[in-house]
Amino acid sequence: MITLDQPTHRAFSTAVAFVVLTFIFVGLRLFLRARAKQLSFLSDGLCFASLVLFCAFVGLMLEYILNNGKSDPFKPSTPTDLAKFLKILYVEQVLFTFDISLVKLSLLALYWNVFGVHRKTKIVIGTVTVGCVIWCIAFTFLAAFRCRPIGYAWVPVPPPGTCMSRSDVYLPLEATNLFFDIVVLCIPVFTIGQLKLSKTKKIPVIGIFVVGVSVCVASIGRLIGITRGDGAQMFFWSSMQLGLAIVCSCLPLLGTIIPRKNKATSYSTSEYNSFRGRGGNGSIMKLTETDSRTDCPWMQSSNTQRPERTQRARVDEGTDSDYALESLPSKNTERKEVTVV
Repeated sequence: MITLDQPTHRAFSTAVAFVVLTFIFVGLRLFLRARAKQLSFLSDGLCFASLVLFCAFVGLMLEYILNNGKSDPFKPSTPTDLAKFLKILYVEQVLFTFDISLVKLSLLALYWNVFGVHRKTKIVIGTVTVGCVIWCIAFTFLAAFRCRPIGYAWVPVPPPGTCMSRSDVYLPLEATNLFFDIVVLCIPVFTIGQLKLSKTKKIPVIGIFVVGVSVCVASIGRLIGITRGDGAQMFFWSSMQLGLAIVCSCLPLLGTIIPRKNKATSYSTSEYNSFRGRGGNGSIMKLTETDSRTDCPWMQSSNTQRPERTQRARVDEGTDSDYALESLPSKNTERKEVTVV
């Protein structure tokens, strides 16, 4: 049994821990969404795809570490070992670029559903989404085709003029990635001021911000690892960055696992849907909509027919529904009465 050196052991342990952690969070997310019949092909599908790529990213590097036969596999000492390491690094960089983009797009798709009520918010989310897509295409292409032909990417000393410098590709990639991390993190921070959240709903919001800041810190650490050419540090921070980003994308949807107390006079979304499903009992419930910028978040029911753009049932102040974050109310919500039989 080979004893790994301290930097490699730290990178190995961190990668394994985040694979387990992301499996738990994504599994909880999909379970809760499926139970509520709210699975989204876009946001949930992108999140699941990012988990699959993350496992491929970690698995490839762990296989290299375990089969290398050395305590410091990130410091190749022969041309053969260096070529193998460069080949792994090439594939890992392409996987990382595409995977981190999927996580951002998953979060932006969720933002669109939660905050995409006002036109200005939609414009911001749409603009950032287009920017992330362009970034993904551009830098995935650069990472994959840095050398012509591609095989020179893992040649220790490629012929002059056949490859772009690694620093010329990876440093701008990580710097712009950090920029988009900050932008995506700031969207809910500026929008959340329009919501009056109960204590239960504040927990996921705070969690999103804290984990999002941690992702930015990991991005800075990875940038430092790239500048130093430290393979162990790059893998350590890359695993942490991808893992934290996936966890962050799941936090807004895990509010239902937090115990809560509902007021006797309030109806949660699940109670409302359950009431609607009791056909033939002759019961009638009236839900009144009012325009209040200070009310709690409004829930959009996917099973309810909306007379205009949307139909929102008012939730009493302090009441928690089935989701940690819900869609914002429109500014011009008219007073209506909806009778549900």
